[in-house]
Amino acid sequence: MMVLCHFATPSILFSTLYDPVALYLTWQRSPDTTMTIRWITPLDRQQDTVEYRAEGSPLWISCEGQHAEMPCDAPYFIHSVELTNLLPGTNYFFRTGEDAFIYKFQTMPSELLTPLNFVVGGDMYHDSLDVLHETNLQAAKTNPLFALVGGDVAYAADKKVGVLPRWTHAWIDLLVGQKPDRWLEWLIAWKQDMVTPDGRLIPMLPVLGNHDTSGRFGQTPAQAPFFYALFATPGLQGYNVIDFGNYMSIVLLDSGHTHPINGQQTAWLASTLAQRQEVMHTFAIYHVPAFPSVRKSNDEYCSQVRKNWTPLFEQFHLTSAFENHDHCYKRTFPIKNGQIDRAGVIYIGDGAWGVEHPRKPRKLIQKWYLAHTASERHFISVTLKGDRRHVKAINSKGKIIDEIEW
Repeated sequence: MMVLCHFATPSILFSTLYDPVALYLTWQRSPDTTMTIRWITPLDRQQDTVEYRAEGSPLWISCEGQHAEMPCDAPYFIHSVELTNLLPGTNYFFRTGEDAFIYKFQTMPSELLTPLNFVVGGDMYHDSLDVLHETNLQAAKTNPLFALVGGDVAYAADKKVGVLPRWTHAWIDLLVGQKPDRWLEWLIAWKQDMVTPDGRLIPMLPVLGNHDTSGRFGQTPAQAPFFYALFATPGLQGYNVIDFGNYMSIVLLDSGHTHPINGQQTAWLASTLAQRQEVMHTFAIYHVPAFPSVRKSNDEYCSQVRKNWTPLFEQFHLTSAFENHDHCYKRTFPIKNGQIDRAGVIYIGDGAWGVEHPRKPRKLIQKWYLAHTASERHFISVTLKGDRRHVKAINSKGKIIDEIEW
């Protein structure tokens, strides 16, 4: 099925040094020894070279990548280079050509010898850029080493259909198609804002949401052309796992948007978690919540996540699951076998990074599994200290609205 596109060119500031329209970092493999650099340029900039050097080294190393046109005839190239054989826990400088600005990143440590922190959130470019910038900047202030992005990234399918019955949304999304301008605006905002106080770009690991997919649910990768073109992971299969040494694994899942929740993905999840039972910290991130704070628990896709994935999370002792989609904040009690259990799994999130007016969650007495909720735009900050996890929910003004350690 053809995906329609609507495109508007963003404004670009020019300088004597070349600066790509957008530039962002992610991983395809080991975060301690690799870094994937992606950048977007107009069609007259075909150069795929990245030059990089370790902090303290005068020697620039050159690495050649590749480029491809953006989907839907948008007048840009997406360039990509994967740097390999890097040193763990090391700052690097890089530039997309000799005439370009110099940027900075840090590889992850190979061992968890000092505290490590990252941020999590979803439902990002829901409203205005001002709303998005505000939360971005607060998240960057926490000095995270990377970010997990929980879907509904750019709202590239028309969100104005929300006033119509839910069953009409998928059909309208297919007719309206994708909006490249929103993807570019989100990526430009990420490049501008998601920079740590010491000048490091913050890498991201994204998953897919319904508003990133024309048709929303039950589609194929062809209906999410920008997500799959822009991001090196989770890859064409829509789900993946990234291992940080032997101390942490991040499982990235597709909650029914371009791949079914059950069947092949669930079988893969079982095998993936079984192989990582000795990993100190294992997290999963996906879009639709198993334990929602706003919508009904018997929602079709919430029920599928609970039926297929929750038993595996419990069986293989997942540290925590990060959920999105409901546009407010929630944290559950630890859950096992359908009840509160200290040995169970905690579910955190519900996605309101860029939502100007978060929804009102259900009262705690209405949902047995809810431990804390808030109608707040927020992100989640996670700090690992040995075998301990310290999790804070922080609103867009920088105020801590929830905190837990276990």
